[in-house]
Amino acid sequence: MKLTMTQQKRLTTSVRYFIIAIWVIFTLLPLYTAFVASLTEYQNLGKSFLYPVDWAFHNYVDIFRRIDMASYLKATFIYSVSSAAISVIIAVFTGYALSRFRFKGKPLYSGILLMTQVLPQVVVVVPVFLMMQKLGLYDTYAGVIIVIVATSMAFPVMLMRSFYDSVSVALEEAAYIDGCSRLQALFRVILPLAMPGIGTAFALAFFSGWSQYLYPLILTRSAQMTPVTVGVARLIDNQTPWEMVMTGTLISIIPAVLIYLLAQKSLIKGLSNGAVK
Repeated sequence: MKLTMTQQKRLTTSVRYFIIAIWVIFTLLPLYTAFVASLTEYQNLGKSFLYPVDWAFHNYVDIFRRIDMASYLKATFIYSVSSAAISVIIAVFTGYALSRFRFKGKPLYSGILLMTQVLPQVVVVVPVFLMMQKLGLYDTYAGVIIVIVATSMAFPVMLMRSFYDSVSVALEEAAYIDGCSRLQALFRVILPLAMPGIGTAFALAFFSGWSQYLYPLILTRSAQMTPVTVGVARLIDNQTPWEMVMTGTLISIIPAVLIYLLAQKSLIKGLSNGAVK
């Protein structure tokens, strides 16, 4: 039996939505399982995966008593916001230089910058640790922020370079004719047009800083300097309180999710306008 064009379109749409639904279920299933576990008493863990047995909302209060959750969240905000701000400032000028200037070693620099993203963190973790100790930056905000920026600024730089490439050089030349210097043209003409890229670069750098684990693990010791990713992981031992681990995990992702929901339109616009050019 041959299907009509309308039936073929309906079948294609149904298959597409079915695949999307399966993908969403598999994506959200771990989060839902963590939510169920976070509202379950330790002795009842595993008895039900569909709904919480106890509805133990007190776990979300107990986690702040069991570990220094407030300090962990504070440190994570400091690392994420500071590293994102520094990365964007560097990306604004570095991306412009890569887009507009010609100089020897430009391809080599771009290659080295991209290579930092494919190099496994564990390969350089010992040299980084020794370097931070020698510089007196171990267990400090500055030490962790410097490492995060150094290891994650490649994408913001390349993103801003792509945005600058999409802006016509004629606009800068018109600004020069009006008496602007190169720096004035950058701030008055180019950057206003590249604001979606700046917002996207900041958001992605923020998420990268928020999810950091290995470098803060080896570079921090005190609770004041420990981010939430490391603090929650330290709950894991021979008798792991998994309900607390799941509670801490969900609390740790809530700020990042809220920021993403607020910035998703800007992210989509920024990525579509510049990143794929």
